Amino acid sequence: MRTIHLLLLAICLLAAGAYADPDTTKKIPDPETLQNRMWQSGRLQDFRLDGFLHITTAKGKDIYHAVTMRTRDRMMVFEFNDNSLQIRVIFMPNGSIIQNRKGANSDWELVTGKDRLAKILDSDIAYEDLGLDFFRWSTVKPVGMDSILTLPAWCYESTPPIVSNYAKIRFWVSSEYLAVLRADAYNANNEIIKRVEVNGVMKIEDAYTIKEMMVSTMIPGRDLSQSRTYIELRKGQKGASGL
Repeated sequence: MRTIHLLLLAICLLAAGAYADPDTTKKIPDPETLQNRMWQSGRLQDFRLDGFLHITTAKGKDIYHAVTMRTRDRMMVFEFNDNSLQIRVIFMPNGSIIQNRKGANSDWELVTGKDRLAKILDSDIAYEDLGLDFFRWSTVKPVGMDSILTLPAWCYESTPPIVSNYAKIRFWVSSEYLAVLRADAYNANNEIIKRVEVNGVMKIEDAYTIKEMMVSTMIPGRDLSQSRTYIELRKGQKGASGL
């Protein structure tokens, strides 16, 4: 069976475009069933991935940070090699634990409350985005059946039970692969403010993982990005996470 890395499954939000409204007359799995299925299938490959965090600011300035990403089982660790910042995400059945520290010799500290809303290195990625908690939020409702780039998909809408950058998130899950194919984050005015797209994947031995992902901060009410952040991974090793 083809092995696909959970990071790709969980955050591969496909390119923006025109999508039909979900068919609300067709029954899809209830949220609890979905959450249980995704938890059972969601273990990370043992990978070490090296590349760059590439930020294109609203003024068009390009900023690069060298990054090493380590994944295994229910854990992801990001190491930003040019400024000593490290971030650890531990996935739990009902949410995620997010921690950071300044270098390998420092203690891990919890990132909680409003600190989870903060941007990472002034990028378009917030701490809460790394937790991928939206499909595990307590308030998730089924919307209907849909198709994303010819793949049949279940559509859901979730609202955060805690403080968040988003008023709601609508997301689509592949009924075949249990992969989140798309997610739109909205503000209180029902306008999309965050979009993520996977621009490429790479194969490492018998497993697949992300090669380039783009996270865009959108101009509210317009289908245009204000700034963008790319996670560009250039090489990877299986069984080398060190976790």
